[in-house]
Amino acid sequence: MAEVIEEGKILTFDELRILLFACGIEEINGVFMPEKVFTEEEVLSALHHMAEREIIRAEETDFTIREDIREILNIMGHPENAFVWSPKEGSIFEDEYYCYIVSGKVVVSEQYWKKKETVKLRMFSLEDFDKWKEEMRNTYDYY
Repeated sequence: MAEVIEEGKILTFDELRILLFACGIEEINGVFMPEKVFTEEEVLSALHHMAEREIIRAEETDFTIREDIREILNIMGHPENAFVWSPKEGSIFEDEYYCYIVSGKVVVSEQYWKKKETVKLRMFSLEDFDKWKEEMRNTYDYY
């Protein structure tokens, strides 16, 4: 069984946009999010929700992003390699994952279908990423 370095992180597109912007990342590949102009209320609501989930820590004039989340964002924003991976091409379960690789770590993003405009992010070591891919292939072969 592949050991995930991080449990999956579920972020709304708004939360992801705000966090990427805070890290100085203006665009990424792999997650289709139309451009959006935020209202102040939307930003404050998203920040409040992330603070409640301990993704960020609010300070006097700004906020800090939890270190594991910041690492995921930096890998997504500055990958050494990035690609689309699918466990079983031609399957009726045509799931696709966008993968970002930096220094022996892989971040895998996928559309989180249980909630509108949401993405699930996971981080693996390269070795565990290969194990995860094999498990995913085996799951698709079963169906």
